[in-house]
Amino acid sequence: MRLLVLFLICLTSAMAKTSSQSISNLSSPPKVLVTIKPIHSLVAAVMEGVGTPELLIEANSSAHTHQLKPTEAIKLNAAQVIIWVGPIYETAIQKSIDAVRKSVQLITVSDLQGIHLLPARSFRHPVDGCAADLWQCHLGHHHHDGDHHHEISGKDGHLWLAAPNAKVIVKGIAAQLSQLDQRNAPHYLANSKKIIKKIDELHADITQEMKTVKGSKYLTYHDFTQYFDMAYGTECVGAVRVNPEVEPTAADLQDVRREVSHGAKAIFSEPQFDTKTIRTIADDTNVIYAQLDGLGFGLEAGPNLYFEMMRRFASDMKKALQSEECGR
Repeated sequence: MRLLVLFLICLTSAMAKTSSQSISNLSSPPKVLVTIKPIHSLVAAVMEGVGTPELLIEANSSAHTHQLKPTEAIKLNAAQVIIWVGPIYETAIQKSIDAVRKSVQLITVSDLQGIHLLPARSFRHPVDGCAADLWQCHLGHHHHDGDHHHEISGKDGHLWLAAPNAKVIVKGIAAQLSQLDQRNAPHYLANSKKIIKKIDELHADITQEMKTVKGSKYLTYHDFTQYFDMAYGTECVGAVRVNPEVEPTAADLQDVRREVSHGAKAIFSEPQFDTKTIRTIADDTNVIYAQLDGLGFGLEAGPNLYFEMMRRFASDMKKALQSEECGR
């Protein structure tokens, strides 16, 4: 299957190089492909009324480990614009992205001007001397230079889980699409203003909702909540799998059990991961188990998904941190 996918990518990429026209000279909106649902939702909102972006990874699958299907490879090569978080997140499909890089306009969200990137957590040392629950402390360290594309390994890629970053994404995507498709620039920019207002309201609502559990400690199966923690004051104190591509060791599991004894109230997993290990830990340590979804599984792809996903994420976390009955 993998060889077939690579063959399709190489074949259609070669065809694209010989037949593609300058994207700035297109007579219709560009064919936009977005890798994951949360980013796709924001792009769809920016493009609303102009065009509809395609979604690459539609299944309940993690971009850390996702293997492209032949139909997805065809989508990848039919696109004129590809939008992805970047190599810090979609590690499993990076080679496929690299194979078409020269024949498409590639927009890397983690390289957008003003995006706030956080180092991957080790759960052992504070970041740059900052307290681990203060978003504002990190704002002076946001990433804003696209030339550093190859220097961002070791960064946390789940950057959309803080509403302030979503605003940066919307602004950046609207600006870049406006440059590529100047005829529709007024629509992109007008849409972006509406979405940013909506994101501001979302951020205020979640900030208010999470006040009652601010400072609450919890554990995760795979560390994916750092941006949410920084924005809204909760605190993940450990992860069963520090690297989603590497199985946890006995020492990792011992660290998790130790953190439970230090006051962790809950342990969370994501829908795309096997829950057997984390459920066993929850049962052994008598902490609450629940799922958090940061990708929009089960939600209809489109401009409303990001807002539905974020509200559900906040609500599910709050319930678990407040109620000993949730998830058990």
